[in-house]
Amino acid sequence: MEEQLKKIDILIKKQNFQKSIKKLEELQNQLNQRIINPEEILEEDQILQSNIYERFATIFIDINQVYRAMQYLIKMIKIEKDICKTSNNKDSILRLCNSYAKIGRCCFYCCYYEQTFKYLDYAQQLLQENNLTNTGVYALTLTQLGNYYRFMFQDDLAEQMLSESIKIREELYSKDSIEVADSVHGLAQLFSDEGKIQDAMLQINQAISILTNVLGYEHIKTAKSIYLKGNLYLRMKSTQENLEKAEQLINQSLQINIKIMGNSSQDIADCYHSLGKIKAYNKCSNEFEVYFQKSLEILQELYGQSHASIAIILNNFGRSYYERKQYEEAVNCFQESIKIYTQLCGDMHGNLAITLKNCADCHKELGRFKQAYNDYSKSLEIYKKMQINQQQVNSIQNQMIQISEKFLED
Repeated sequence: MEEQLKKIDILIKKQNFQKSIKKLEELQNQLNQRIINPEEILEEDQILQSNIYERFATIFIDINQVYRAMQYLIKMIKIEKDICKTSNNKDSILRLCNSYAKIGRCCFYCCYYEQTFKYLDYAQQLLQENNLTNTGVYALTLTQLGNYYRFMFQDDLAEQMLSESIKIREELYSKDSIEVADSVHGLAQLFSDEGKIQDAMLQINQAISILTNVLGYEHIKTAKSIYLKGNLYLRMKSTQENLEKAEQLINQSLQINIKIMGNSSQDIADCYHSLGKIKAYNKCSNEFEVYFQKSLEILQELYGQSHASIAIILNNFGRSYYERKQYEEAVNCFQESIKIYTQLCGDMHGNLAITLKNCADCHKELGRFKQAYNDYSKSLEIYKKMQINQQQVNSIQNQMIQISEKFLED
């Protein structure tokens, strides 16, 4: 059965997902027939069952069906916990921590941030306690922690985790491995968030080179890195040349994803979102609405009404309306985004601070000075407590001083 798993791994790598699922179902049936009494299952059969669940989860993570992936990972964790109780050796600990790292990744995609940190932190501690830090599972855990800290605006910690994961993966695999490309992609995202565009471009070019050589051009992992490169051009000085390069790359990523995954996935939604941002540069047109709406509909179908990606799109909807002086439409978008961020992240997150400030700008333009002052105040509190973006702190304080007299009259 181990040979069958190896063949399935090759099918997954080749993105032959339907055939992979069929083969896994066949393998599951064979295992079921072998197990006479579930209460007396052999450890080797438990491990095989866990490996089957892991492959199912891997497929559903790759095609952005993370809720389905989590169902298999929960079953996998239960098995690995049972094995650890009777065989507390390094192999069982590695398998358990692998399942924690992967479900942590799924929780992150689903915006379950407390659970994300809980699983990843527990995996990291368990691996450290058992001297298993020079392992692929530890590198995977660090990569996921790096992505988590990046979203939480803890950039120093994020860079530390991602850099360490790259070092471990280079030693374990090679500098040209898929695993290294995964961590390098995360580091490129971090540098992009920090505005270090040239550093990010170097990293993402490395990731694309590795992925193209190992997996080929038409692969969802390659498409994800091509998408990020397109967004780097979008974040550069908004010249026509940069916008054209951004649109070309993001369209390439979109076409690869559609070919492989159909018309509905997180990656496809992200592409439409970025194409909307490109269209939003044309202030004489509301063409951006079509792309943002496409992205929104896909995400709502995948996650429901409350997800961080939805809040980000609503914020960008609002910014685009604001730039066109459509302030009421902008306020509606910002307020919905604020509501989602508060539900998902509580009252203390950098993206919430950004959206509150944007909403305050609209209230100011509409002459609602009291509401503007209140939103500026909430945004300022977050920036100060999180100790991020001193330039924005100064800007908000200046805005509050400017409207303070009008606020008292309002």
